[in-house]
Amino acid sequence: MIGKKACALGLALALLGWSAPGWADEPLTLRFAVPGSGPLSPSWSMMWQPWIAKVEKDANGTLKLQPFFAGTIATTANVFDRVVVGAADIGTGVQGSVGGKFPGSSVVELPSDIGGREGAAAFWKLYQDGLIAPEYNEVHVLSLFVYPQSFLNASKPIARLDDVKGLKIATLTKADADVAQRLGAAPISSTPSNLYELLQRRTADGVIIGWFGLVGFKLHEVVSNHLITGLGSGGSFVVMNKDSYAKLPSLAKAALDKNSGYESARDDFGAAMDRVYAGSQDTVRGLTGHTIVALPSADKDRYQHELVEPVIADWQKRIPNGAAILAAYRAEAAKVRAKP
Repeated sequence: MIGKKACALGLALALLGWSAPGWADEPLTLRFAVPGSGPLSPSWSMMWQPWIAKVEKDANGTLKLQPFFAGTIATTANVFDRVVVGAADIGTGVQGSVGGKFPGSSVVELPSDIGGREGAAAFWKLYQDGLIAPEYNEVHVLSLFVYPQSFLNASKPIARLDDVKGLKIATLTKADADVAQRLGAAPISSTPSNLYELLQRRTADGVIIGWFGLVGFKLHEVVSNHLITGLGSGGSFVVMNKDSYAKLPSLAKAALDKNSGYESARDDFGAAMDRVYAGSQDTVRGLTGHTIVALPSADKDRYQHELVEPVIADWQKRIPNGAAILAAYRAEAAKVRAKP
């Protein structure tokens, strides 16, 4: 009996001794929820995949980021909460799809001419300077970035602002909804993943979204009329569970730190989003059967005075410290734009 026990113990120790070095050499795998993208999306190949590769290279074999796309561990609506509770270690999503958490961050949703690169840098600076930092106190923030401006897209012809009156317009943010209402349309609040069905079934006649969204969510299949004018935008976050970050080995933590913050937001995400946006625009402009028009000159004054200025004025009244947040956002964006 003793011999058998000794033999069994020896075998167990031998197996443990054989296995331990293998475990020690394995990289730590973090679950990265990317619900708004997929392996065929331009945002994956042009932004997420290169960023993941940089992090893993800098981690020198100690870290692996395992992506989980839509319908797996998180959706665009719950990804922030999934990171907070640890169901995902890292997650990215759109602030506008998470109700009530990001009032100050919604400054990036306002109509403007701010692009991805300068917008991302300015967005991070707001966080870095503490103006919006409390909105993210449940997570460790890796990056913040901005989508370039959205515009009107519809299944019906739209060549002027008046053509939008009476239409049902799908919107992703409160700023979008305010714009649709001021144009005489009926806003329908939605999430990115629901847009295709809304438009395909004609529950909505159109949507306020940009080139990237048209291609990324295949909306160019269900809307073919586009009126190009800046009607607002959207922000995005890349956040990490606090405990997951705290438990990282030093080399892995340093790799994430190196690829986070101001310069990473500006270049890895903002500039990358500008490239994705440009490629998506080329895709839609190359399709047959699509009508793409710029805002007519006759509508430009009305657009500015009846649409843009009231939406911004209302936002500043509603948002605590809104005027300071908007001024800081615009100032940093202008500073970055002046330095290509």
